[in-house]
Amino acid sequence: MVKHISLGGFLFLLCHTAAFAQSTERLSLKEAIEIALQNNPEVVGARRGVDAAKGRYWRGITPSPASVTVAYDYIPRGRGIKEYGERVVGISQAFDFPTTIALRGSSLSSEIDAAGTDALSTSLAITLQVKFAYYGVLATQQKLRLAEENLGVAEDFAHKARIRHNVGEGTNLEQLTAKVQRTQAQNAVEVAKNELRLATSKLSFALGRGKEQLGKEFTLTDSLVYQPHTLFLDSLIEQAHESNPQIKSAAFRLSAASANRTLAWSSILPSFSVSYSRQVQGTISNLYGVAFGISLPIWFLLDQRGQVQEASAEHARMELALIAKRNFVSLEVQNAYLEFKNDDRQVQLYNTALLPQADEVYRAAATSYQAGEITYIEFLQARQTFISARSTYIDALYHFNTAIARLENAVGR
Repeated sequence: MVKHISLGGFLFLLCHTAAFAQSTERLSLKEAIEIALQNNPEVVGARRGVDAAKGRYWRGITPSPASVTVAYDYIPRGRGIKEYGERVVGISQAFDFPTTIALRGSSLSSEIDAAGTDALSTSLAITLQVKFAYYGVLATQQKLRLAEENLGVAEDFAHKARIRHNVGEGTNLEQLTAKVQRTQAQNAVEVAKNELRLATSKLSFALGRGKEQLGKEFTLTDSLVYQPHTLFLDSLIEQAHESNPQIKSAAFRLSAASANRTLAWSSILPSFSVSYSRQVQGTISNLYGVAFGISLPIWFLLDQRGQVQEASAEHARMELALIAKRNFVSLEVQNAYLEFKNDDRQVQLYNTALLPQADEVYRAAATSYQAGEITYIEFLQARQTFISARSTYIDALYHFNTAIARLENAVGR
């Protein structure tokens, strides 16, 4: 019977461990980004946009369909079609002017490039979203550990306060305060757990996971750390103007608009048509015919004038859009850089001054309280200062890392 229970307990433990392993996913930041770029629907949709642009290119440079005709002429009145006097079977094909085809292809090729940079911009945006979510999980995990550590200290002091009160060394106020602090610490742990669940759901969403996997837990293999960077604003703005996909997309669309403007001026050029036919007249069946045609744009003052006006206005609009995009990216880089510098200063301040000072105050207060030199209220203030400093330092690390990610996204590299 004992062996049976032991075997059953072992099987239960094994199944529980397997289930936990299946519900927890080990994930590095690089792996998270790769998963998101493969599965996130926004990224997949942007890639389909590139495919659509390529399809429009092939449609644009393809000649118009050929036309096949069969004509029966000289049929006596009241007779059937088989009584024809002449039958003509012909095929004809229209061609645009060669420069027209080249310009249309150039415009559509620029649209493909613009769609590609739009897809890159979407990938960078999703990468930024994944980094924010990943760092958010790391930060909430650290805050949960801090809350649990604080709960352990609060429970220990609540226990000691009760003993001190029972032996007459502590006051009732001290015991009640310790109970309140323990309850608050318990609530802080639950709040931190809920924040971790929310952060985990955001990470699952950024990875492109469905609703059935939003609650899945992650074991993150990277850490929320401080890594100094030497960056210069002017250099970053220059890099952004060269590599930011939003600027590149605007430049490609300006190139397309330029080709379309030239194409509009070329609309006065004629198009051509060629046709070949085989003819049958009575008993003679070895006849053929060839025809050449050319279009005459006699309405160029109306239609062509409208095309030129529309294309010129669109070209001017794209020029302004490119200038506006450069200005916007410059401002975005500047703001991200200023945030980075401020967050970098905050992290360094905590590392060099605030954390060591808060730790020293807490240690001194703990020693003094154990020796009976200070009251529990004074010790509690020192402990709250220590916990607040560590919690704020976690926030500073999170903001520093997200500032780097935002700066990378603004530069486009």
